[in-house]
Amino acid sequence: MERCRIWWPRQQRQPELESVSARYVMFGWLFPHAGSVDIVVAAFVSEGEILRSFPSLDTLQATILSSDKRMPITLQESAAFTILGDCVVHLPRDFEACCVKEKYQLLQTQAVKTKHSAKNQDSSVVLNGSLGSEDQEQSRNNRKWECDCDCSVLDGFLDTCKKSSVVKGGNWVHFCCKPNVNQIPMLQHLYLDDQNVEINHCHVILYDVPIAGRNHFSQGDDAPHSLKPPFKKPNWICDLQKRPPVLDLDPIVLALNCANAARVPVAWKTVNNSCAAHFLLATVFDALVLLLQHLTGIVLASVSTIVYIFIQLFRKFLSHVSKYSMLQKVFRHSWKNMHLRCCQILYWPVSLQDTSLSSSVNVEYAHKAAIKKHALWSNIIMDLLMGFILGTTLLLNMETICSWTFSLLHYMTDAVLRSGCVWLMGVPAGFKLNTELAELLGMISLNAIQIYSTLWFILGGFLRHIIQGLAFSGILLGFTVPVSFFIDIIQLATLHVTMLQWLISLIYSRQIQTVTSLWRLFRGRKWNPLRQRLDSYDYTVEQHVVGSLLFTPVLLLLPTASIFYIFFSILSSTIICLCIVLEIAICIIHCTPYAALFLWVTRRQRFPAGLLFLPVLSSVSTDDDDALPVGEKKTDIHVHSVPLVSELNCNYNTLGQVIGPHYQKVFKGIALPFCKQLAHGILRGARIPTTLHLLSSPYPWMHIGIRDYWMLCRGATKQGRN
Repeated sequence: MERCRIWWPRQQRQPELESVSARYVMFGWLFPHAGSVDIVVAAFVSEGEILRSFPSLDTLQATILSSDKRMPITLQESAAFTILGDCVVHLPRDFEACCVKEKYQLLQTQAVKTKHSAKNQDSSVVLNGSLGSEDQEQSRNNRKWECDCDCSVLDGFLDTCKKSSVVKGGNWVHFCCKPNVNQIPMLQHLYLDDQNVEINHCHVILYDVPIAGRNHFSQGDDAPHSLKPPFKKPNWICDLQKRPPVLDLDPIVLALNCANAARVPVAWKTVNNSCAAHFLLATVFDALVLLLQHLTGIVLASVSTIVYIFIQLFRKFLSHVSKYSMLQKVFRHSWKNMHLRCCQILYWPVSLQDTSLSSSVNVEYAHKAAIKKHALWSNIIMDLLMGFILGTTLLLNMETICSWTFSLLHYMTDAVLRSGCVWLMGVPAGFKLNTELAELLGMISLNAIQIYSTLWFILGGFLRHIIQGLAFSGILLGFTVPVSFFIDIIQLATLHVTMLQWLISLIYSRQIQTVTSLWRLFRGRKWNPLRQRLDSYDYTVEQHVVGSLLFTPVLLLLPTASIFYIFFSILSSTIICLCIVLEIAICIIHCTPYAALFLWVTRRQRFPAGLLFLPVLSSVSTDDDDALPVGEKKTDIHVHSVPLVSELNCNYNTLGQVIGPHYQKVFKGIALPFCKQLAHGILRGARIPTTLHLLSSPYPWMHIGIRDYWMLCRGATKQGRN
């Protein structure tokens, strides 16, 4: 076989390995490929511990089978969790002696082979019997060397394991290493289907065993895709890219991520006897902690149930109000955010429920499930924290905010709206407008502004109460609720501007349509609404005369209506842009993954984006030539040469790669259609969109029994504690 890759865990080093020699049984997976083999070592336990912990081979086999059944289905289809083989750990002097002895014996064998070849070249006639006897003697010597070598001698227990069904397919691996800092294994023998396989190249890859809450491995499938090349690829390159890769790392990475779950049952069996007394002598402190956790769970479930009852009663009360639908339309942004926040509060126990087996086996899935599990309550907490800051700021600066609000309202009413309408009634920017139409539109606008200003002056006494309501809603419900309520207040406060823009847009759009129809009349064309095209049409003389009489006044009145339409469209577009900016801010707060962001800052190892192999220097000494017997000539033969050693590391996602997909999921395909619709509405005098429609609740309304909800909350507290 050409290559062998050994995935060796670095956490398996034990302190007692430095003082005594021992034999360890390895557990893991073996992935045979065409011309190569991958050996993933998940754990190794000393032979003595296994003999003390497992009374019979059937018990060990049952434990290994139960561990294999817990693995993901894709991993079970690729390889089975089994006993890989054994690893003999020698003291440094024993390790060197074993390596020197093995090299010396193989050098002697090679010398015998060289001698035979020389005899065959010198002699032209060789007897078959003598040659056969010498070959048989040589093969017997080789078998004797194999039997004398310590790496091929198995005791009764390991020999029984090798011959039983615990070892899959007659595969067995034997390693030899010395207890140094890196503890790099040396591959001695590899048996596949009960046949000894010679390995030409050996690659040892040291990896940190993935542990839940710390790290895992990933090939970077979630990383952003590379940009498309500006040129078209040739067909042979496309066909080459469609071919499956020579080395499929997906099952290997999956095995690495499940290595810790495979180690736990074996390690538990080995330490079960020594830790039994510790569990029997549980301290009073542990009992008090458990009691405190139990009481905290009951209190939290009770409080959540009370909130659930209050929310259900409030919704039922609103459903019986006759003007409920009208309030929902007027305060639509506030209603959406209130509905979303209530659903988030009601669904927090559901988000903490996780009964999937993969989350406890595959560390990568466990990390993603944990981020998804904690996304809801982290979003609520961050929103409440920002709402508390906003509400406190509003309460502490209420007088300043009131004075600024009155000043802004007076400036917008007097300096912008009234002055703008008076300026349009004159000669705006030197344009000669129709005086009668300009005065008519100007007086309508000034009267609407005066009426609305009077209404807001009357409601100005409630401004402090409105600010207090915004502050308390932010403290109790979070930052997004007062901001959405502020959007509705802005739209109500500028309702007269919106109505004037709508009224003038009707006049402007009708004039544009009239001018367009009359221009088609002069060209002898007619719009076909069924086929959506222009067809030729023969108009009469009377139609042309009437069209000429209408075309002139409509065309001359168009600049006056256009000036007023442009002025109020600018004001309305400014208000819409302000509301959209606030709506985007609300959506960003809702879709930001705060749990993933916090984990990215503290534990970046939980966000891998590709594998990285770093070469390291092997600590196994290859300078054994001084230990050879005197008189032996050094040759270029390398017996079990030092393998290539690498460390398995990962590239990590950047901050943009962590939070970018969440924003892309919400804002993708929104900006360009909105801008097109806004530009089309302004140019043609059509209806202008006032919202992006970004916010929508992903949860349906929950309505279950009170007892069932309390049990759900109680179970969620247990899941969160675990």
